[in-house]
Amino acid sequence: MNTYLQTGASLHSILSGFVANGPFTGLTVGIVKDQQVIFTGEYGAANVSTGEPVAHSTLFHLASVSKTLVVTAVMQLAERGLVQLDSPVTAYLPYFKMEDERYPLITVRQLLNHTSGMPDEEDYAWDRPEYDEQSLERYVLSISRHKLLSEPGACFAYSNIAYEILGDLIAKVSGLSFEQYMKEHILDPAGMTASSFLKQEVEANIAAPHILTTSDGYGAQVSKVFPYNRAHAPSSTLYSSIHDMCRYMLMHLNQGKAEDSYNALQPDSYDAMWSPSMATGWGHEHEHVGLGWFLGEYKGSRMLSHSGWDTGFLSELMLFPDDNTGICVMTNCDHVWPGSVTLPLRDHLLGAELHRIKQSMAHHIASIAVTGGMEQALEEYHRISREEQDAYYDADFEFLRITDSISWYGHKEDALAIITCAAAIFPGSEAISRKLKLLRTEEETTK
Repeated sequence: MNTYLQTGASLHSILSGFVANGPFTGLTVGIVKDQQVIFTGEYGAANVSTGEPVAHSTLFHLASVSKTLVVTAVMQLAERGLVQLDSPVTAYLPYFKMEDERYPLITVRQLLNHTSGMPDEEDYAWDRPEYDEQSLERYVLSISRHKLLSEPGACFAYSNIAYEILGDLIAKVSGLSFEQYMKEHILDPAGMTASSFLKQEVEANIAAPHILTTSDGYGAQVSKVFPYNRAHAPSSTLYSSIHDMCRYMLMHLNQGKAEDSYNALQPDSYDAMWSPSMATGWGHEHEHVGLGWFLGEYKGSRMLSHSGWDTGFLSELMLFPDDNTGICVMTNCDHVWPGSVTLPLRDHLLGAELHRIKQSMAHHIASIAVTGGMEQALEEYHRISREEQDAYYDADFEFLRITDSISWYGHKEDALAIITCAAAIFPGSEAISRKLKLLRTEEETTK
């Protein structure tokens, strides 16, 4: 493996051009290796309406990457003997109930590794947020109307609800609010002093969320809804800069040791967090879940990771402990694949030359389909296939994500045009065929 990346100036130039000519609104990238921060960069706009650039101090909403901090907090409490991972949740939250006779069997460990049988949340109420300290407990009380999907411990099923319960457990066991515990015992001691789980504390520095629309051409606009609700703080609301996230990666790669001799966790806790506990069915790179982390392999290297996706934001955190390397990418748009950045950077760390990062074929073709029509879009696709293959990556799932995004915001005709192009480009894709059939049926129904 390379000891260091190519010159920072060269990588900055590549990333600057990538963002300037592609669908990302704002982007920030951090790379650590061998207990050093070897690269950070900020690109694009924090707010496309105002033109404010992403800066050194810009914070991003990390969505589900927040969960890796929650498991760190729970493991801290376990090390202090205040929580037993295999004890029932009701031992710590006696008011926790469900409309299911099996709920008393749910353990703390099963919440951490998504094997509790808990369903996932369907409505985060981003458009009607709560801000008071009691919101988390009220949310846990509201879970009483839910039933389990399966027997606790039987299988993997990702659940944000599980992590809200864990956040309330942290609060009740520690005697602090969830956000205060995270600040005093994880963020500040780890040197993440610009970060917070409480939006009100850091609002002035947070990038604006952006969604994909076709209301004025094709592109991103600032979302009218910001993804914050204090009831969902544990699963979703870490706000952090790339510099703080680099400190966070270094802490974990160093088995819990951070600045000023702070030890977030002991090695035994890492053995528990980073050991496979259940298969996910999510592919080679996320083959198993540990406690709060997904475990897999990328080109022969062990990978620990978590991604985040909420309205207007995407994030991806990857650790390669055997190589002592970490990569974090954050963006303030929710419709672009972050792997288009993280994977080329990972390949570069493995020794591949990096002259440019490929752009999204799906976004390029979708833009032309909306602004110039399907025929022009397909002509451009065939031209690129002949002349510029190395400049774009081709991914059918991105066409699906684009279609879902603009359909959600009411642009059904444009969504149909885009998925029709995708069907011509990927004639063998069953997922695209199903989506095309669905949108055509919806169009016929509304006529």
